Amino acid sequence: MWTPGNSDNAERAEEKHPSQVTGPSPELTQAASLPRRSFLWGSGLLAAGAMLPAAGSTGGTSSSRPTGGMGAPVNLVVDGAAAGRLIPRDFTGLSFERGALNDGNAGVPGYFFSPENRELVTLFQNAAIRNVRVGAGTADQQIPPGTGPDGYTGVDKLFQFAAAANTSVSYGMRLYNPGAQPIPDLLSDDAAAARYIWQRYRAALSSFSIGNEPDWHSFHVGDPAIFETTPGTPGSAYQSYLEDWRRFAAAVQDAAPGATISGPDTGNYGTRGGVPYVTFTPDAATGISWTQKFTEDELASRRIKDATQHIYVGGSPLSTTAAQAIDNMLSREWVEDDEIGTQPAGTGSGVTSYAPYRWLDKRIISPTVAAGLPVRLSESNDYLTGVPGASDRFAAALWALDYMHWWATRGVSGVNFHNKQWIYTDTITPALGTYTPLAGSCGPSGCGGYRISPKGYAIKAFDLGARGQVKPITIAKPSEVNVTAYAVGDDRDLYVTVINKTHGAAATAARVNIEPRDFGWSEAAMLTLEAGEPGDPSSETATIGGESITNSAPWQGKWTPLSRDVRGQLAVSVLPTTAAIIRFHR
Repeated sequence: MWTPGNSDNAERAEEKHPSQVTGPSPELTQAASLPRRSFLWGSGLLAAGAMLPAAGSTGGTSSSRPTGGMGAPVNLVVDGAAAGRLIPRDFTGLSFERGALNDGNAGVPGYFFSPENRELVTLFQNAAIRNVRVGAGTADQQIPPGTGPDGYTGVDKLFQFAAAANTSVSYGMRLYNPGAQPIPDLLSDDAAAARYIWQRYRAALSSFSIGNEPDWHSFHVGDPAIFETTPGTPGSAYQSYLEDWRRFAAAVQDAAPGATISGPDTGNYGTRGGVPYVTFTPDAATGISWTQKFTEDELASRRIKDATQHIYVGGSPLSTTAAQAIDNMLSREWVEDDEIGTQPAGTGSGVTSYAPYRWLDKRIISPTVAAGLPVRLSESNDYLTGVPGASDRFAAALWALDYMHWWATRGVSGVNFHNKQWIYTDTITPALGTYTPLAGSCGPSGCGGYRISPKGYAIKAFDLGARGQVKPITIAKPSEVNVTAYAVGDDRDLYVTVINKTHGAAATAARVNIEPRDFGWSEAAMLTLEAGEPGDPSSETATIGGESITNSAPWQGKWTPLSRDVRGQLAVSVLPTTAAIIRFHR
């Protein structure tokens, strides 16, 4: 997120882009007068997921909870022998502002990224956060590290933290240099920082990046080196941007020979006034995205690790309520629509638009991948700044898990959920903060008791179920049932992730039959991702494998063994607002 001239705190208010339901089950009808929580457990509709008893069987299940055997039939066929895209180890990531490297930033006593911050180290390890991107909008607002009174202390702490947390770093440098208050030695300052990092921390470095969201018109009116040849047409600034970026990239390469660079970290997309407003070159009507164009122009240099793109699917929430946001985040439209449109659930006053996955894939991601580079969604989330009661609740876990898997099948090399201190979309927050967009919300004694939001459980679930190559999977189900499924595997293990996004009046269990073809398995087990209040997408907490993710001890979640039914097949029940990972082992 970026607006020239804005402070780190003011930036969070930026608006980047204006931006068949089944009837109630018999159990719902009969239990209308029961207390809600008692009904959820007693009905059996909200069990986390269990073996379905075989036809005619009177045996028990693999779970002490109700099986939820009634529900919609979902049949999955997986091609276990196919060799698809390999999912990179560092696919799962978070994105942070450059300000997070500063001493005392956002109420934090000392340095947020530090090996001494054992709570944060433990959360990164437990949630399997494999990449941390630091830069974002404030990389183009604050002075380069090494030029202030604390020198490179924040950089040292970051990379020492990365070593302790077993994560890689995508490090962002400043490109924006306003004519009104220029940094005279910005190019050499960036080169010095690259040299410093490369000489000391290359083992933890994923890539450098230079500049943030340079495709915005506001970037072009402030920096004299980047200008629009057709005023008011952001795409016409591309050539001057590329020339300026190449000067900086050459300096970084000279200072850190062998280091890779990512770019262009573009972020201008969406709608304004009902017209697609995206920075394509030369213009939105006839051109191609800056991400694709950058890939085509830089591919031969062999210095680019991946192309980088930003996306907040729901755009600016405006007056969107928590209930509306939950409906949207778990909707088919976000996943399946291929044109930008207004939100599926009404949003009251104002017009809010969203950028569905297929639209972004069709217009930007797939053409970029076809041009020769994988794409990393280096800054991403559900809504810009988030919606309280939705972005920080269990609905975000189901959304994020589905989102990561969907993009992994399409050549995306990773997703970094933005974690600006402190807003509603954050994956990691201090306990004294309450997912508030106000700075300094950690309390008078500073931050502490760091915790992970439900979105962090999605990262863990993805890491556990996305080891190996993407496998083709076909799904047959009633059209009104909102269930998605993905398969990943290697020579020994095959993982199938099933996400049941049905909720509210549409909630229904899914009776899932899985057929792994050309993968002879000897044993199977299941891990469940569920809300702290099972079946409730607005739950503030979550569990995975029956356990919480804490900041003080290793995660202790367990896989539940599964058995074939009398037909030699595997069937499980995945209940509403729940996800399950089924692991087949040879």
